[in-house]
Amino acid sequence: MVRYQSKDGSGVLVVGDNRTMPMIAAGSVGVILTSPPYWIRGTGRPSASRYATRIATEHGREWLRVLKPRGELWLIMGDRHDGREWIAMDALVADSLRQKGWSFQGKGFWIECPSSLRWDDQINYLLRFIKAGIRSLPPKDPLCLHLPIPWSPSGSLWDAMPPAVVEKILNLAPTGRVLDPYFGSGAVGAVAARMGRQWIGIEWDRGQAKVAARHLHLERIVSRKTPII
Repeated sequence: MVRYQSKDGSGVLVVGDNRTMPMIAAGSVGVILTSPPYWIRGTGRPSASRYATRIATEHGREWLRVLKPRGELWLIMGDRHDGREWIAMDALVADSLRQKGWSFQGKGFWIECPSSLRWDDQINYLLRFIKAGIRSLPPKDPLCLHLPIPWSPSGSLWDAMPPAVVEKILNLAPTGRVLDPYFGSGAVGAVAARMGRQWIGIEWDRGQAKVAARHLHLERIVSRKTPII
């Protein structure tokens, strides 16, 4: 098992498959904040629905396991027009997660500007979920941001998440450790550390993990065991 760790031990990046996270104890995470790879392949709602189903089926149950009873899941999801109609990715993902034990509690928007993309590819939903059966009211503060795509570290496979989006969400989310199972270049870890919060990142791509570790000044740790973190 390869992992990286901050010098003070408050942040841990694990290289591995985020569909199973045995290294994370059940009920130990306060908030999951992540941006899965956006749906960009295929056309039409059937293809998008299959994508939403994979998110809920392959990841939703494990997210439920590691999250505290009153923890929150925040997903950043892109949306687009497929040439015939708006896909409405928020509704597809929400419906799929509802079937796996989640309750959809509200959404915000991050709109990319300026951008070279078509206007209909600039919409990013900020979706908030809690465990089904838990009572909770949506945040009172409006959640709508107009931001450019931020700088990404050299060698990163994906665009970074805007720090302002991460900070806004973490200010609304419960206390406790922050988990990003699609860690990418490490924007969630960087902001969480700056806010004094412990964090865990999972990244399947070894090269991308090295980029994030270099960006966050993490130390590499190799262990034959799978320690609980």
